[in-house]
Amino acid sequence: MQLSKRNVFLLLAAAVVLVAGGFVAYDLTRDGARALKLYGSIDMRTVDLAFEESGRIKAVLVEEGARVSAGQKLAQLETRRYEIARATAAAQVAVAQKELQLLLAGSRQEEIDAARAELEAAQSSYRFAQRTCARESKLGEATTKLRVDEACSQAKVSAAQAKAAQKQLDLLLAGTRIEQIEVARANLELAEASLADAHRALENCTLLSPSEGVIRTRLREKGDMVSAQSAVYELALMNPLWARVWVDEVNLGRVAPGQKVRVKVDSYPDQTFEAVVGFVSSVAEFTPKTVQTEDLRTSLVYEVRATVADPQGLLRLGMPVTVELDPLPGKK
Repeated sequence: MQLSKRNVFLLLAAAVVLVAGGFVAYDLTRDGARALKLYGSIDMRTVDLAFEESGRIKAVLVEEGARVSAGQKLAQLETRRYEIARATAAAQVAVAQKELQLLLAGSRQEEIDAARAELEAAQSSYRFAQRTCARESKLGEATTKLRVDEACSQAKVSAAQAKAAQKQLDLLLAGTRIEQIEVARANLELAEASLADAHRALENCTLLSPSEGVIRTRLREKGDMVSAQSAVYELALMNPLWARVWVDEVNLGRVAPGQKVRVKVDSYPDQTFEAVVGFVSSVAEFTPKTVQTEDLRTSLVYEVRATVADPQGLLRLGMPVTVELDPLPGKK
């Protein structure tokens, strides 16, 4: 059976349509399973590092771009006045300790013996003055009223002196009052607190790195006067390290916190960095101009942050990245 040219043409057209349809179906299936690619850049937290004390900078030890470790010395203030303050506080502690020791030790035996001798002398003077007053009072016209008043007044003074000497001896025998000891202890604690604060201020004249990171900016130089909290460095923290990317609303359901992703950068095309999605924004924003093409800059997208593992320290702040995400289970 021979086919007409018209029928042959129709069969060929049908075959082309079937092949094209199969290719489209295959392409759609392949697209459904294709990994989602998101674009953005490396980001990290930054910290302004400053002294807690004021003064003149003696040394700035680290240059911009240097990688520093936690606890590393970065800068130093002049410390002379802080050393003097600490020495003064230490001397005040020593004085307060001695004062407390004196009160706790109580009166020495020599002081008690001296107080007893003074009491005996005062009592002897009182007895003599008392006899003199009595004798002058009995003389009648053989003496004058002035002499009688003087003798009797002296007897009263001697009596008061004897009483005061007795009280002084009683105090020495009774020992130090507990209230005085408590005041001395409080003064010692105050002096010790001042010494601790002076020691803290001296230690804070050294600027240390709070954690591992990279010096982004060096803001001060040797000889600069700085006040407390005046920034000397800007430190970029290397842990955690983020890949900040954006996803459109169509593909938002393909991204979830905890999802493992792959990060690639142009500087190391043959290397893949493992990462985990840690944050997916709930608020849409316009696509950053540095991330997408001009046609897509007005699109609304959602920010995604993935924590990147970079044990070799290859990634740098602002480095463009491509984040690849496999389809979530049950998602196409």
